[in-house]
Amino acid sequence: MIEAGIDSDDVRLEVSLFAEEACDDDELKAFAERRIQGEPMAYILGYRDFYRDRFSVAPGVLIPRSDTEILVECALKFAGVLDFPMGDVLNIPECSYKPDKIRFADLCTGTGCIGISVYKELIRHGRDAEAILTDISPDALSCSSMNIERLTGEHDKIRVIKNDVLEDVNMTDIFDPETADIIISNPPYINDNDMKELDDVVGHHEPHLALEGGADGLRFYPPVAHRAMSLLKAGGALMVEHGYDQGEAVRKIFSHAGFNNVMTLRDYGSVERVTFGIK
Repeated sequence: MIEAGIDSDDVRLEVSLFAEEACDDDELKAFAERRIQGEPMAYILGYRDFYRDRFSVAPGVLIPRSDTEILVECALKFAGVLDFPMGDVLNIPECSYKPDKIRFADLCTGTGCIGISVYKELIRHGRDAEAILTDISPDALSCSSMNIERLTGEHDKIRVIKNDVLEDVNMTDIFDPETADIIISNPPYINDNDMKELDDVVGHHEPHLALEGGADGLRFYPPVAHRAMSLLKAGGALMVEHGYDQGEAVRKIFSHAGFNNVMTLRDYGSVERVTFGIK
């Protein structure tokens, strides 16, 4: 594995994880061979830890990143249930009204890690919640449904539906207009030039459908903002993840769509990661 370009410290960690998960020496060898070929650890192990839970991951579904956890924290801060806000998350205002039931949607959900994490934290803090997770990928729909079942056991209050954020059709499958409190999205945002420069582990294995954001990487943000403006109650909030150099452009998209209190937040690596706005 070292010969494959994997750092020696990472090799020791990965081998120990493989040893814990492998049923026998043959499976351990198979895991190592797959890793040498560049396959991501999460696909080999079948999971990735995110926020407070371990999420099932499968080829064809974007692997959760720890950087995305700040998007969960932004939603929880707005909902008034984040225990220890830090950094730029402190700038997120709490919702100006307190709904009896928090209704939110997670667009482009992938594994469901964002929406499920938010839902579970709301429930843990004694808040009633209803969540809809959307994606267009059959692999993502299957994976997120599996994670909902395994991590929440819910069938009615949190569910996943097939929906294309680039199209307005079937928008009411998400929520009726002006009935949502929070819209969250981590859409594809890698531009065409950067797609050509992706690390082989990502570019050759993770789904391009979940990565490609068009020529400038911003293809998904105007329709997401337009849809959120329709779905959100007055005073509800939209928050999205984006690339490190896209904050200014996404803020302009939010403002043009009619959002107020628009701001971009840095993650804990001091990288602009999330843009937030209130309807």
